[in-house]
Amino acid sequence: MRKLFTIILGVFLLSIHLSPSLSQEFLPKPELFNLDILNFYSTEGTRSRVDIYVEIPLKNMEFVKSKTVKNTFISKFDLNIDVKDKSGNIIYNNVSKEEVTTQQTGQEYLSQNSQILTRNMFLPPGEYDVYVSVYEQGTKNKTEKERTIKVEDYSTAPLSISDVMIVSRLSSNDGKKTITPDVGRNVAAIDTFYLFYYIYKNNDDEKIDVNCRILDPEKKEVYTKSETIDVTSGLAFQNQVFMAVPTSDLGYGKYTIEIKAASSNYDYTTDSYFDNVAIDFPLPMKDIDILVEQLQYIAKSDEMDYIRDGKTDQEKQKRLLDFWKKKDPSPNTKRNEVMQEYYRRVNAANKFFGNVYSPGWRTDMGMVYIIFGEPNNIERHPYEMDSKPYEVWDYYNDNKQFVFVDNTGFGDYRLISPIWDTFRFENN
Repeated sequence: MRKLFTIILGVFLLSIHLSPSLSQEFLPKPELFNLDILNFYSTEGTRSRVDIYVEIPLKNMEFVKSKTVKNTFISKFDLNIDVKDKSGNIIYNNVSKEEVTTQQTGQEYLSQNSQILTRNMFLPPGEYDVYVSVYEQGTKNKTEKERTIKVEDYSTAPLSISDVMIVSRLSSNDGKKTITPDVGRNVAAIDTFYLFYYIYKNNDDEKIDVNCRILDPEKKEVYTKSETIDVTSGLAFQNQVFMAVPTSDLGYGKYTIEIKAASSNYDYTTDSYFDNVAIDFPLPMKDIDILVEQLQYIAKSDEMDYIRDGKTDQEKQKRLLDFWKKKDPSPNTKRNEVMQEYYRRVNAANKFFGNVYSPGWRTDMGMVYIIFGEPNNIERHPYEMDSKPYEVWDYYNDNKQFVFVDNTGFGDYRLISPIWDTFRFENN
């Protein structure tokens, strides 16, 4: 008997490379950028430097062949940044036309690469609202994000700490450090990341004790590191700090960073955060029990029971990830195509097929969509005379047709011929 996994894998890989135009109906629009905003000391008196980082993941952009450069693909987009004070006045506006070029368009390359754009401004202390939007010209997709920031005065405080940057890559050449910021602040795909920040000392004390703590989503301490900055040789106003943080023992969720700096007469504390979230999952890993339930179209019952039997949520999470690792068609890469496509379908099912009775992934339409992917053809009959609303889905490659009827009038389309017994247990 043909395995359900074989069915799904074949359809998944086909849909990755040959998605029919009809599939666009079920594809949620991707977020076009990640955003991070950091505040540092500047030499502009009491005004501080505000850095806005906009990261454009290449996998979310649409590339077309360049008409002027050989073997090059290009994606064009508009970037708009507005900064308003608390009275609503626009104090900074930047509009630019940008483009990303690449000579590689393979899924693996696009999924692991991005372009980071940076804008700098100098602002007096206070609170501001930042509005950022990216508009992709080819697809007409648009993503907008809004942040409220608090700008500090680092020039006069006797002791202070800048905002904390999450660094995904750190290298050194001739003593000069090169850093790559993790603009999305998600460390799930990184073995070791770095916390980068400045400690500003505007006093005569000779030593600064620095302590960093990282707390998990349950507010339990999972990492701590202390160091002493010795400035007995003279006044060092800006003190650069890099702290390496391994991720191997971190569970999934949002983590809090607490940093305290203390000298003989002064102290200062600040906090920040990072995420450790597998972005391919439709829910946070804290919802592990629901994630396990969502495996039912690809996993055997004993596999699901094994994951559920983990003694802690962290153990369940590890077992869930191990389950997907076994199904990874390219284990030597960071992408797991089958897992990504499966959860893309779960997300799409939740968005398009949910009703008053069930989330989309549990509906009959959601089940068929998750197992078989986008139909080759859909016939919709919402207002037929003397007939309840119904839809017909055709899958030409699989020689299958599914008919759904809405018996209640509330969008609860049910299969007229259930496939549960036929396909749910085809794992042997």
